[in-house]
Amino acid sequence: MKILLLTFLTSLSFISIYADELNTIEDLNQNLINNETNATHTKNDNNISMKDENNITAEENYIDAFHRRTSEHVIRLSGYADEELVKIGDYIQGKEYNATQTIQATSQQNKDSVDSFFLNDKYLDQTNTSYISIRPDARFHSKAPEEYNLKVSANLALSKSKKRFKLFVNELDQDNVKDVISEEEERKAPELGMNYFAPETYGIESKYSVGVQGIYPFVRARYSTSFNPGEWVIEPIQILRYSLKDYFEESTQLFIDTKMIESSLFRLYLSRGTKSSIPGMSYDSSLTLFFSPTKKIGLRLSQFASGSTKYQHTNDPNAVPIIYEDYSGIYNYGTTFSIRQNFYRKWLFYELEPGVNFHKIYDFEPNYSLRLFFDIFFGNF
Repeated sequence: MKILLLTFLTSLSFISIYADELNTIEDLNQNLINNETNATHTKNDNNISMKDENNITAEENYIDAFHRRTSEHVIRLSGYADEELVKIGDYIQGKEYNATQTIQATSQQNKDSVDSFFLNDKYLDQTNTSYISIRPDARFHSKAPEEYNLKVSANLALSKSKKRFKLFVNELDQDNVKDVISEEEERKAPELGMNYFAPETYGIESKYSVGVQGIYPFVRARYSTSFNPGEWVIEPIQILRYSLKDYFEESTQLFIDTKMIESSLFRLYLSRGTKSSIPGMSYDSSLTLFFSPTKKIGLRLSQFASGSTKYQHTNDPNAVPIIYEDYSGIYNYGTTFSIRQNFYRKWLFYELEPGVNFHKIYDFEPNYSLRLFFDIFFGNF
């Protein structure tokens, strides 16, 4: 009953965000109208300049007010869910549900790293902050149709309930928003669930996840550690996942980082993985150079390759039936360069990424690409 009540009140909290913002829009629009009305009664150049300045200030105030109020709702919702989880823990355990240990704030450790600036999967897997992110994304290819997407992800860190729980929503976009409770397999349904950060044991950090993808429940475990031989940082990661839809899958990742010159980082990335629903073993590798000339600009140059021991390939995708052949080796490789900048507000980023890749489906002919996306954040980030 407590969990159902928590879910219901959580929904009401999201509804209140839009109700409050509608009131904010009406008030600020009225201020804009008043500013414009007052400005029309003046004729000199100075008053005209003040009118433009008032309009700009009112617009900026609305943007800042909208972001601040939405961020406050995110943090308030995180705190409310946290309090309720503590109460549930008290009820189940019959005693005060307080932590005797605290986990290290990985997000604070990586605050100034390239992972936090580029907000890649490695950072998002490790961070324990509360935020909602919105990413409008456009991709253009010389050998494939253009792609447009809008992705939403969310994390609600629960700091009081042993500082180890985090609610999450992953891979939610305009294409799969209706697939939250769908059995369709054409699109990947979003993930909804909870993360648990276990205490560090023998230098190994553990994170356990339980949730649903569509209507299918899943569990996931992530283990990581790090070594520091000399000027290098080596971080191996092992991930295990089981779901009623895809059954069992596992992957191993290895990050090898070193600082080359001031404000730069060189990274070698290696990974391999298997899925019970897909034959063979996949593997990926990349060499990446990160460089940050200023605090608000990041540059990234990457050379990557992907392969498989049993890549499913067809020479005629229009054949009936489609005949697949097993291919063992690298089936895609390429180069990308990206520039990422924080602009206008500290919670707003853009990233531009031109590149070229050579894929087996195109007979390894060059496929030129251009990607542009924005990151908008609410809450703590």
